[in-house]
Amino acid sequence: MATLPAAERSPSLRRLARFRRRVDDWRIREHLRRTEWALRRADVDGLTADQRAGRERNLDRLREYRARGQFPRNRHHERRTPVFVDDSGTHCAVGHLLREDERSDLVRPVRERNNTLRVEDLPADDPVVAWGAANGFTRAELARIQPAYPEAVQFATDCGPVPCWLAGVLASVVGLAAAGAVEWVGYRLCGEWFPDNALKRRGALAYLSVLALLLAPLVALLTYALFP
Repeated sequence: MATLPAAERSPSLRRLARFRRRVDDWRIREHLRRTEWALRRADVDGLTADQRAGRERNLDRLREYRARGQFPRNRHHERRTPVFVDDSGTHCAVGHLLREDERSDLVRPVRERNNTLRVEDLPADDPVVAWGAANGFTRAELARIQPAYPEAVQFATDCGPVPCWLAGVLASVVGLAAAGAVEWVGYRLCGEWFPDNALKRRGALAYLSVLALLLAPLVALLTYALFP
């Protein structure tokens, strides 16, 4: 009799796996949101009318793909890696755009040859790169559309209406403000909870200080990831 994987036998592991999938889906949606934002604002003066039309049409499809939230799962590699089409037939963002453009003939060779192919590794004369050029995308832009799975947050290189360094500074300020708020509230509460016990008061303050130090980078990271 076949043995079920541990994640399928244990309810707690199943819950943990579902939580990780939700976090990863959020990361992918955020990556695609920021990528779409940047590509819609890129300079397209050098493109033909047909290329501009194809670009806008596919960016609309990318927005619909992100809103649907059905992304492929990397079930074969521990490290973060692209998956063009997963075992259940779910396409990555680039594969989805090709399929929606009725170019599944370009998806099949990639899936059969190297399903974890990175678009930036394609040669300049590859049919997928040629399709991108016909629709107003450079190879670098197609590579940016393609997320990787399954691990950490993948930030876009364009942080929206401000430079990335300024977005980082603002996110850091928010993180430090959150840490300062924890310290200030904690100081007041500890004084009320342990007015006559200096040892407990210092211990509680030390605990809150450690918590604030852990909270600051997490808040800053989340703020940076969500920066418009």
